[in-house]
Amino acid sequence: MMSMIHTQPTSIDDMHVITFGTCFDGSAEPALEAAVLQVQEIQGKHIILNMGTLTTLNSRALGKLFLTYHHLSRKQIRLSMVNPKPAVREMLAFVNFPKIVPIFDSIDDVVAFEQRQMKSSGISE
Repeated sequence: MMSMIHTQPTSIDDMHVITFGTCFDGSAEPALEAAVLQVQEIQGKHIILNMGTLTTLNSRALGKLFLTYHHLSRKQIRLSMVNPKPAVREMLAFVNFPKIVPIFDSIDDVVAFEQRQMKSSGISE
């Protein structure tokens, strides 16, 4: 089963969305790596994983998400997730993923959160 993954910018210049297809398994890992590298090359500072269409997430994919988080954190790139379906959210919660990567209901919620963070720290867009 082939999974499509693509990236897009948000209204904040250094935030980019990586949108998953319906399945994230071992066959989708190279696509995630390519998308993350694409964001790094344009010096993105925050990656949002849009999981709204994702219906399948296996243990190998969870491991890849943990590795991706650690790789990005060493490069000071933040990672958030949005809109996982209940079964995916449950699997993420089972492995305590929300304790290290925040999960939001929508991309707009992440953008609003980041804007509040920038205002409270005195950083302008």
